[in-house]
Amino acid sequence: MAKQKTLFEQLKSAEHQESVIEKSLFSNHGVRIAFMIIIIILTGLMFPNQRAINENGEDVRQVNIGVLWMNETIKAEFPFAIIRPESEIELEKERVLKSTPIICLNIENAISEAEAKLSALLQMCEGKLLESGILNETVTKNVLEFPQQKRSMIGQIVQKYREELISTYYERRPLISVAISSLSDTVFIRKSKGIDMPMLKSAFSDTTLMRGQLSELFADKLQMQEVEKVVSTLIEILKPKYEVSKSLTQETKSNRLASIPRTLGIVRAGEVLIRKGERFDRLSALKVQSYVSNRGNSDTSTYSWSILLGSIGHSFLIFSMMILYLFFIRPVIFAHHQQLYGLLGIVLIAPIFSWITVFMNSSYPLEYAVIVPALSMLIAILFDSRTAFYSTVVMSLLIAGVRGSDYSVGLAMMIGGMVAAYSVRDIQARTQLFASIIYVFIGMSVSIASIGAERSLSWNEMYPQLIVAGINAVFSPIFTFGVLYLIERVFPVTTDLKIDEYDSLEHPLLMEMNEKAPGTFQHTMTIARLAESAAHAIHANALLAKVGSLYHDIGKIPKAEYYVENQINIDNKHNHLPPKKSASIIKEHVHDGIELAREYKLPQRIIDFIPMHHGTMLVKHFYAKAIELSQKGEGPTIVKEEDYRYTGPKPNSKETGILMLADAAEAVVRLNNAETKEDIEVILQGIINDRMLDGQLDECPLTIAEINEIKESFIKNLLGMRHHRITYKEIPDKK
Repeated sequence: MAKQKTLFEQLKSAEHQESVIEKSLFSNHGVRIAFMIIIIILTGLMFPNQRAINENGEDVRQVNIGVLWMNETIKAEFPFAIIRPESEIELEKERVLKSTPIICLNIENAISEAEAKLSALLQMCEGKLLESGILNETVTKNVLEFPQQKRSMIGQIVQKYREELISTYYERRPLISVAISSLSDTVFIRKSKGIDMPMLKSAFSDTTLMRGQLSELFADKLQMQEVEKVVSTLIEILKPKYEVSKSLTQETKSNRLASIPRTLGIVRAGEVLIRKGERFDRLSALKVQSYVSNRGNSDTSTYSWSILLGSIGHSFLIFSMMILYLFFIRPVIFAHHQQLYGLLGIVLIAPIFSWITVFMNSSYPLEYAVIVPALSMLIAILFDSRTAFYSTVVMSLLIAGVRGSDYSVGLAMMIGGMVAAYSVRDIQARTQLFASIIYVFIGMSVSIASIGAERSLSWNEMYPQLIVAGINAVFSPIFTFGVLYLIERVFPVTTDLKIDEYDSLEHPLLMEMNEKAPGTFQHTMTIARLAESAAHAIHANALLAKVGSLYHDIGKIPKAEYYVENQINIDNKHNHLPPKKSASIIKEHVHDGIELAREYKLPQRIIDFIPMHHGTMLVKHFYAKAIELSQKGEGPTIVKEEDYRYTGPKPNSKETGILMLADAAEAVVRLNNAETKEDIEVILQGIINDRMLDGQLDECPLTIAEINEIKESFIKNLLGMRHHRITYKEIPDKK
């Protein structure tokens, strides 16, 4: 009959099967390398391989008036024209369109027609018949609506002012066909042979002006409605002498627009465009921009491919910093494929957002809205602060590269991201995220202000950058909080924020332990204090060490009476059991603890403390008892050591290593009633030597110096717990 696997062995087998599946799909080294290559190429494509870049790798947008040029002197390799900015050309177009005068044609027979129509009007007012066609139907109808008496009066007035009307509206201030208010200061009259004679608009009259003057002539003779009818009739008769020609005016505008210069001169080959240490003025900036534009248009196919390959190489160099760091400094992350893909995926978000800001047309500097601070905080919480620092540098360099060597934005993102990661390096509560708002804003604003002062930027230029940086600083913690909430519930990821939720004595498991295994509970409280203090001493994760210690012995709850610390006023049950059975029961608290932890959905980072705090140690008491009985002939002849060893695994982190030492230290010091520093130190050194010689700390990253720090922390805390109190005298009875 095959031996039944323990629960932990079953769990390890299931994990092994899952790891085999993962390895076949995602853990293949070829897939990992392909993933990194794809990210590098993808980022390289975001670099400005199709935009104009000058010979020193600076994007044209960095060539602004007042900027100090700190790269090498640029000389023109070929002659080219200095291109005017499109914004200047557009402004000049607007000015030309506003200042282009209207072209008018002289109506040669306007005076003779006006005189003939006035004569016909006078005849109609006198009651005479007119020749058809001289006056239109509207004029004829308006005049005939007046009674004869009023017609005679209108005719007298018109006759009186006839010569003045002709003189005024055809000689002194001739009528024009448009409103004077719509004219520019000068109006051109087209003469013969295409010659235009300029005239001031004040030299003309329009129908509005004429209407007012005519109304005054009849105001005291006729009623208001009658005056309006007479004035409208005369306006129909007195046609403008000058008529606006839309075709000629448009032709003039087109000619003037075509004459706007699009260049500011020619630069000869070899001419210096900007010297190192000089500040750009308007002309030097335009020269460099025009040089880059002309060079980019020459030999396009070869130049574009070379830039594309260079961009991918640029991306590779930046990412290599991250890859080398992970390979040498964080091999655990590099070997864990999900962590590697997740970390590189987070880093990739920064250049993608930066690439989007390049093509977004906005009056605000959206490049300062890239959420590098949020990504840095996320990496610091999910991984560690050092990885976050390296990632921030890589993300900032990628942003600067994608934006065409935009150093100012890259620096602001680097400083903002680093202080963001620093602000959450020891995060214990979610509310602590919001304290990083101030840190991020200060970091980014100091960077923006410093670069702005160096480049002589005005306050109006820096103010929008500070506004966007402030929005980024406020948004980043909110974004981080939301993403962490999602990650913790969708993916098997446990952050310190999640661990903190289990740091409560009101958790059902701890309350049950206090009720059913009070001795174990008190032992646990002591261990938690020792582990937390020691973790602080070596700068390990004190929260994880404390919470892991709180739950490391929950497996003793189902059979609490089998553990000596809970045997109050009862016999030791192991006195009636064979050593192998006793050892089996003792070891079962590890398996029971894992089962309980999974039942209560404890995070894996906490569950790891349950088997690792014993590692593969030997249950010495019962092993020694079994050997003793065997030698007396009262037990099995052969005593197998593996039957008395825990199943492991061994501690693989500083925190689980601390717990292993703390668990033994508290028990042995209490057992031996050690009270002096020297006694405690001897006991602790013996425990450490025993664990090291047994190989229990082989997989733990603790150094000798850190183990000594842990020992000193234990000594200080154990002495404090076991200090002597003075004996107080009783008050004697008064007789």
